[in-house]
Amino acid sequence: MLQALQQPLLAYSDIETFRQQMTASFQYSSPQQSAFFLGAQSATPGMAFLAGYQAAIRCLDPRCQFDQFAAFCVSEKGIKKPWDMASQLDQSESAWQLNGRKGFVMLVPDTIDQLYVVAKCSDGSLSCVQLAADSDGITIGEPLYAPFVKDIPHAGIHFDNVVIQDDQILTTEAHQQANKPFRYWEDVHVTIAMAGWMLRQLTEMAEFEASKALLLEKICQLIEKFEEQPDYYSVAALDVVNECHELLEMQSKSLGAEALKLWQVDRLLLQMGLKIRHQIRLKLLK
Repeated sequence: MLQALQQPLLAYSDIETFRQQMTASFQYSSPQQSAFFLGAQSATPGMAFLAGYQAAIRCLDPRCQFDQFAAFCVSEKGIKKPWDMASQLDQSESAWQLNGRKGFVMLVPDTIDQLYVVAKCSDGSLSCVQLAADSDGITIGEPLYAPFVKDIPHAGIHFDNVVIQDDQILTTEAHQQANKPFRYWEDVHVTIAMAGWMLRQLTEMAEFEASKALLLEKICQLIEKFEEQPDYYSVAALDVVNECHELLEMQSKSLGAEALKLWQVDRLLLQMGLKIRHQIRLKLLK
């Protein structure tokens, strides 16, 4: 793990070098280890988020090629419940057709390679399909901006009669096998990657050796809990995720001015899931 702290820092302008590092890491390491390795090589929290997100994608689809950037496309403007989504997957005589639009898709339009799209079928069920980002029938909307992760591009995507073959359907039970677990996978891997970024920022500060050791210990605990239960949250994993976030917030006070400014913006990303994780924890305790 500590070897990653000695690698050059990579910003989005270095995305192809980041791709090379990602390829090598996924080839030889688990998604959890890769999230740390790539997070520790990230010049910004935004790049660390990208690292954790790509690691989470490998939990959604372990067959996703090591060198490909991918995005999980669920959200639609104005839609809060998956069952209300308007994106539709309809069966024709020879294949399926995907129509609709998704909002806020990462790495669009320049870097993305693969898309995993959740859409509603005629019977009301949800399927997740995998397709190349340059497939016929895909158009890119205007760039979209969020109050955090500003260095990673996002945009909306439109699907117009995109042909989908049977072997591109990842699951026909997308809510249980994609939507719900992906939140868990993303929580864990983004937390690990952000912790890797934080640890890297503190590597030059000898006076914080004890803090760095504590953070590294917490990362190892989270990886251990995830390996014990990789498919969905456990109370123990939720507790460690929250402990990691608290530790990151505490250690952020030791950051230099520039790194602290970046952290104060992108920390909002971690805070967004706090309420949902609390609700999930209460359900697990029942």
